[in-house]
Amino acid sequence: MNGYERISAAFSGVETDRVPMMLHNFMQAAAATGMTMEEYRESPKNIAKAHVDMARKYDLDGVLIDVDTCILASAVGVPVDYPIDLPARVIDNLSDDVDELIEAMDPQKVYQSDRIKIVLDAIDILKSQVKGELFIRGNCDQMGFSLTSLAYGMERLFVDMLDPEKEEKILVLIDRATDVHLEFHKLMNQAGADITSFGDSTSGPDIISPRAYRKFAKPFHEKLNRSLRNLGIQTICHICGRLDKIINDVAEIGFSGVEIDYKTDLVLARDAFEGKSIVFGPIDPSGVFCLGTPELVKTETERVLQVFNGQGIVIGAGCALPSETPDRNIRAFVNAVTAFNNL
Repeated sequence: MNGYERISAAFSGVETDRVPMMLHNFMQAAAATGMTMEEYRESPKNIAKAHVDMARKYDLDGVLIDVDTCILASAVGVPVDYPIDLPARVIDNLSDDVDELIEAMDPQKVYQSDRIKIVLDAIDILKSQVKGELFIRGNCDQMGFSLTSLAYGMERLFVDMLDPEKEEKILVLIDRATDVHLEFHKLMNQAGADITSFGDSTSGPDIISPRAYRKFAKPFHEKLNRSLRNLGIQTICHICGRLDKIINDVAEIGFSGVEIDYKTDLVLARDAFEGKSIVFGPIDPSGVFCLGTPELVKTETERVLQVFNGQGIVIGAGCALPSETPDRNIRAFVNAVTAFNNL
């Protein structure tokens, strides 16, 4: 089986010759191919080259195309800084006025964004090079709640979420942000991605309460998943941090895949998502992949594989690998996955 066949089979519930591997590695891929983040994010050819080179170097099964966490924020007008050697970052909120923010969340702005065009062009290049060989996952940046927090300002949003008089308009704003986000998925699918994905980084229990998740994020996750399924688009959800308190909520939504962080209880995740969603991750990208020893990487990889018994998982990092992640640790990960399948 090749990588595309392996991951496709995992989604179909078909037995594979080994556990599929995919890494969230845009920063590491850029650094390893000698690019600054500026050179990476501004060139579709560079994005495609970095990911193909890394996938073939390590015999990965798929590529995850990602650039930073503020592509959609920049598209709707949020002020963004573009460091040469770091991913782009939001530097201020867009407005203090909710009505202005609702108006700013115009889905048509997705079609006018040069940054989104670069990502889509990278997917098109990848499709011409590896379609049917490697599984292409196109990340569509931040979902409605997190996009709202970037535009609104996180502290102000969290305070105003507690004000009953502001709740209705905040929900309208998140709904509009979800509509903006949905357009990116449509374009990513049209460009040739085999599956889309998204982050809703600030919607998990490490940041907001489970009750707040159920009111301000889950309904929009359900809306997104329903809309994408109606369009025949599969997607993968990522929420940062420990998901234990909302894991059944996320499982109920029925995303094709859910990428979990290392903080989440593995047994709980295995049981919650079995028969509902393929699990991606969940190895610690910093403490294990980047800062750990090859022995630690091997041990942690084996632990994850044993918990899942090699089923229902595309194994990798639970979030983005730092640019400094050493080659020896990635090789230790790959070797551990390969050895597990040969037991």
